[in-house]
Amino acid sequence: MSKLRSVNREWLRLLLVRDPRRTPISDTVIEKALRAANEQQEETVREVFRAAGLLWQCKGGDCRFDNTAAQALCEGCGRQRDGRRVTDRIPPSAHPDDFAGLRPLLKTYFADQGEQLPDAVTFTKDFANDWRSDGATLHYGPRTEPHDFDESVEEALDALGRAEPGEHLRVALYR
Repeated sequence: MSKLRSVNREWLRLLLVRDPRRTPISDTVIEKALRAANEQQEETVREVFRAAGLLWQCKGGDCRFDNTAAQALCEGCGRQRDGRRVTDRIPPSAHPDDFAGLRPLLKTYFADQGEQLPDAVTFTKDFANDWRSDGATLHYGPRTEPHDFDESVEEALDALGRAEPGEHLRVALYR
């Protein structure tokens, strides 16, 4: 059995070697490796992928879900990598005073709509680097759904100014 484990570890080590000529390991490769492992090997495979930084295990109280490195939030419970509930992500381009007014506006928006208050809302930018009020992501624990906001939210986003490339704006609403 230990010889089989060492062979599997060697195979995984070779699989995980970062060679610039090779394409990066995708989520499907991780899924295939986990499916190929039997019940006894699965935890070893997961440990190797975690050690290589390809998986991270949720630190939420009762959730130990393994997430891929590309995921910022746990797929099992919606918490961040450190186990905390989803928090604000204020981009450097947004002024904190303008951002401060966004949370109460969003809470009022959901109350007026009679909709369940999400844990957080994430906004992205368009090609002109303006914050988009359409196609926002609502976070309800591990579940996310797209949402289009009205003009009042769009005006508040415009007040934040232009986004820099790669920025995202996330507003936690459970506070």
